[in-house]
Amino acid sequence: MGEPRPNKGWNRLPAVLRAIVIGMVILVFGQLPAGLIALNLKLAPEIPWFLAFNILWLWFFWRYLNGWGWPASTSAVRKQDLRANTISSEVWILSMLAGVAGLISVMGLIFVISHHTALPEEAYQAPAEFTAYPLRTKVCIFLSMALTAGVVEEAAFRGYMLSIIQRRHGWLWGILVSSVLFYVVHLSHAYATLSFLPFFLLYSFLHGYLVYLTGSILLPIVLHFVGDFTVLPMQYGVIADAGKWPFVHNGWLSLLALMVAVPLFYKLSRFSRSPT
Repeated sequence: MGEPRPNKGWNRLPAVLRAIVIGMVILVFGQLPAGLIALNLKLAPEIPWFLAFNILWLWFFWRYLNGWGWPASTSAVRKQDLRANTISSEVWILSMLAGVAGLISVMGLIFVISHHTALPEEAYQAPAEFTAYPLRTKVCIFLSMALTAGVVEEAAFRGYMLSIIQRRHGWLWGILVSSVLFYVVHLSHAYATLSFLPFFLLYSFLHGYLVYLTGSILLPIVLHFVGDFTVLPMQYGVIADAGKWPFVHNGWLSLLALMVAVPLFYKLSRFSRSPT
């Protein structure tokens, strides 16, 4: 299927380059309200108003990426690239079961890698002194971080970036390139050492494969939010770290979840296939 872009000069650029540029722009603009968290914590940490503002920002941001607003000439293309397509209840339930099992398997690798490799001390340094804030503020911080990551990163990588590359080079290259870029943009995080490369690639492949099977990024957004909201408080020492349990840090949780995920994904692949 051709790529209906209104700007012919822009169309002459390689699809991979266009995909990377658009994906990076989405990341930058989508995360603009992040600075409000620091401002809110400095001025009035007991009143976490930043969460409401961030949700409002993400709502407008999502609507624009999904075709709303100016210019009208790009509306159809924006909606097509985002892939925020509805999913039937049958596909949703099956893909959710498969996705959750796959997510547990992949996220379990975080604890395996953290336990068996040496990470920089900065990897465990929280962006704020969470112990000084009320519980509601802590919850709102992680809600805001997880919502932003789920919506913005999935829109950038499994939405626009994957869509543009897939139409020109196919699903395999689309998922591969977007997965590599997903790791690259996380290199600013201290924990994203080379030992974490397999995690980032498998995480991104899982989400990309779900988009392929369902034709939508809606489920990856939910999984991304759930994963971040669960792991980030552990990473920064707010709640108990599941990696202290040998069953987790020795990889048995990942293996068990993988055994559950494989037949579910096989059934999902037979039940539903994304349109090309």
